[in-house]
Amino acid sequence: MKILNCALIIPCFLFCLAAFAEESPLKPQIQGDVTFVSGGIGEAEREALQTLKGDYNLNLLFAYKGSGEFMSDVNVRIADAKGNVLVETFVEGPYLFANLKPGNYLISAVKDGNEIRQKAKIAGSKTTSLSFYWPLQAGNSGNP
Repeated sequence: MKILNCALIIPCFLFCLAAFAEESPLKPQIQGDVTFVSGGIGEAEREALQTLKGDYNLNLLFAYKGSGEFMSDVNVRIADAKGNVLVETFVEGPYLFANLKPGNYLISAVKDGNEIRQKAKIAGSKTTSLSFYWPLQAGNSGNP
């Protein structure tokens, strides 16, 4: 009887595992020579991003000033020192991770018409992290 129960329970257990073992909800994108991934809405995406974070040398975070609450729906542009646009994308979550060649870059992030620019220096195998903070405005929930 125990063998029969095991024979029935084990396949059911394995089927359940397969159903829950879904592929990462995040898909890396490529523009030119730059590979990047963005997102972070919901716990599954945030966990997936945390596992990928070490694979990228530029980490960007988008949030509301004061509260630090994450924001989404940000237009991001990454340009090299010569002004050549390498990445132009719409970020649906609070994170964007990119792999860039060593050099100096200008990152522009636009939310609701408000632009914030920051410079980034990518050197060797070090990771550069930048945070972009916008003022919390009436009508903004402040949470993706």
